[in-house]
Amino acid sequence: MASTASPAQIRVHSAPLMDHRNPRAAHLEVFEPGWGDERAARGNLYILIELIGSSPVGSHAVREMQATAELTYYSAGGPVSQVLKQAIADAHEVLRNMNRNSPDIDLQAGIICAAVVQGHLIIASAGPTVAFIASDQRLEQFPLDEERFSSNVGGETEPNIHTYRRVLNSGDALFLGESEWILQSDVRTIGGAVVSTTESNMQDVVLHLQEQGDNVPLLGLLLVFAEEELAEEQGDEETVGTPLPTAVGAAPPVRNVPGEEGAGQFGASRSQVGVSSPELPSAATMQHQLTVPVRPRPSGRDRWRTRAFRILDRPSRWFSGLMQGLLPERKEPQSEQSQEYESEESAPSPQPAPSLQLEPSPQPAPSPQPMPSPQPAPPDPVVPIQEAPPLQTSESPAEASAEERIQLPALPGYAPPAPSMGNRRRLIIAIAILIPLLTSAVVGAAFLREGSINQEEGLQLVELADSKLLEVQQALAVDDKTTARASLSEAQRYLDEAIVLIGVTDQIQELSEVIATELQELLQTRALYSLDVPLLEYSADAEPQRIVVSNQDIYVLDSGQQAVSHYRANSERTMLEEDNGAILKEGDTVPGGMTVGRLVDIAWQPRISGFEDKASLLILDRNNNVFRYNRLDGATHLVLREQSSLGSVGQLGIYNGRLYLADERSDQIFRYTPAGLAYDDPPTEWFDEQVQGDLAGLIAMGIDGDIWLLSEDGTLLRFREGQQLPFSLERIPGLGGLLVDFAMAEHADGMLFLADATDERILVYDKEGRYIQQFVDAEDLALAGLRGLFLDEVSDILYILTKTGLYAHPLPR
Repeated sequence: MASTASPAQIRVHSAPLMDHRNPRAAHLEVFEPGWGDERAARGNLYILIELIGSSPVGSHAVREMQATAELTYYSAGGPVSQVLKQAIADAHEVLRNMNRNSPDIDLQAGIICAAVVQGHLIIASAGPTVAFIASDQRLEQFPLDEERFSSNVGGETEPNIHTYRRVLNSGDALFLGESEWILQSDVRTIGGAVVSTTESNMQDVVLHLQEQGDNVPLLGLLLVFAEEELAEEQGDEETVGTPLPTAVGAAPPVRNVPGEEGAGQFGASRSQVGVSSPELPSAATMQHQLTVPVRPRPSGRDRWRTRAFRILDRPSRWFSGLMQGLLPERKEPQSEQSQEYESEESAPSPQPAPSLQLEPSPQPAPSPQPMPSPQPAPPDPVVPIQEAPPLQTSESPAEASAEERIQLPALPGYAPPAPSMGNRRRLIIAIAILIPLLTSAVVGAAFLREGSINQEEGLQLVELADSKLLEVQQALAVDDKTTARASLSEAQRYLDEAIVLIGVTDQIQELSEVIATELQELLQTRALYSLDVPLLEYSADAEPQRIVVSNQDIYVLDSGQQAVSHYRANSERTMLEEDNGAILKEGDTVPGGMTVGRLVDIAWQPRISGFEDKASLLILDRNNNVFRYNRLDGATHLVLREQSSLGSVGQLGIYNGRLYLADERSDQIFRYTPAGLAYDDPPTEWFDEQVQGDLAGLIAMGIDGDIWLLSEDGTLLRFREGQQLPFSLERIPGLGGLLVDFAMAEHADGMLFLADATDERILVYDKEGRYIQQFVDAEDLALAGLRGLFLDEVSDILYILTKTGLYAHPLPR
């Protein structure tokens, strides 16, 4: 969790909802420039991109869109909302060009940009992304559901960009997220969490929201705004906050610094509504600040474009010197009012002028000297932010009136000089014609040069991919499939980078087909043909999460309905004989008066000789309570010694009669040994003291003598006797999907089965991390929405749990 202070005494506390190790976490970008950074005057920027579609260049596309949106926001001038709209439009153009250059990509996206500037929140959105804004008065959703799905970024049509703005108050909260949040949870749950968010409970709210994803990591960001206390002494006058600048390109306001005399005179009068200032900036200076934006240093990818403009700058300076020599400025007679205005403008100012000035209230001027009446100001091309938000804001009438008082000083009358005649006029016309021609020639040459470099780099990448295919043939000649798969992965990566630079050529298409053919043979893809009829089908509101099987008894934990259900299959495991419904639900009360909390995990406890004469299902709730269920005794509470010392247990396991509890808060696994009538002995810490366990984001745990831990970022770790073993899964082409669960055989030479929910497949590895094969559905339908796996080693049946059904399939031989 990070916190930054914005120029309007609003401190921002931010916390991402997805672990940074997840590859999709890069789709959220946070820009919080500190003081001293030239971008600080434009405030904080938060960009969240929801990518729609799958492509090898998806991550590259997201990075390009984020960089473009950032560059636009911190460089373009104009009202903040218009700049955010332009940032989204530029990001849309980047993705649309990628789709046009390579039709095989076919990516679209939703994007939401939130800016925190001078105590104001401005949001622009296009596509299905969603935001919730909570204040002490109301909760607002932006954009509305019917607006979110109107158009996406990256298509051929221009996206519909919606904007929202409000004045921030201390205690307000903001949630930015992808559309999957609404599908995995509901608006009431998310909104209630955002409304209740404070600085102190922010981390708890983050954990609560992460649970709504049902062990599927979702992209999101939570912000809390708090008032920043600033001690400024300015006599007996009361100061108020600085208003929102009219333009993003405006200079930051001037503030008094204790100990500097005279430095803050203008800043003090500026912050006092209704007090006139004797040192107002000139109208010309004000107009210049509104129309000249701050330009950041160009990035590396724009190096040729930057060189082109540097080259153009040299003839521009030469022409400027020539013009000054040939065309001296004419001195025209000026009116008394114009001369007085010019003298005011030429007077040195001790401080840089701000871009906005609050209109003083009608009070007696500090000086009796009369001022000339100003001329009516012309329309300003950069206007304040006045567009109506799609949802009602909580601005008070006082705030609205303060917005109306934001105006610019009037400009004096302008008398044009006499037109040039003769040779001087012809010279001006010739220069006006030559400058665009030279500009077009130099810029065109720079772009041609850049295109030539891209073409050369792309061809080199294609050659590297071709050389990797030769390495594949050499590895297959000695039956080294591991090296062959790694070389194919490298070849595909080179082709993906070449496609970004030069698009899909005939040679790239040919090499891609060769790689796909070789991979099909090396990956040992096996189709599962017995998934046509499920054992059980689930309704749309069900969220099946865990499955445990003992002989013919099947137990399923449904995190959506918060219930554990019991079923019994026939001996062939082809259909269900019994459907006993829910055996335990959240809110139930078991004998002894214990109330069941939110259910999080289940495990099977075999019969333990001398301790427990009946096999039972163990059920864990979020209150660290463990319940035991069997068909004879029903549901009972299992007493644990020193249970109050546990923090937040998210997983449980059973091995050789011992109970293992994974405590995410203390990053420790506690082991209970059977004693007495229950687990009467205190637990022991399983991790060695020198091991720094990290159980944050743990989604599955398996025990076969060693303990295996699967994290939400797809990392599978192996521990033995409290120490971590060197273990990693062999990287194969296309491996990078979302792993949601795993199952394994308990014997040492057994296999690991990992559920890949992204690519809808089951990956098979040995316990040394070597890739063996993968299972896919013959119809490409049954494995959609993978949730859980369970391996019945007695019958050699793999149980597959999905969002819509439960399947049982014999292991392929």
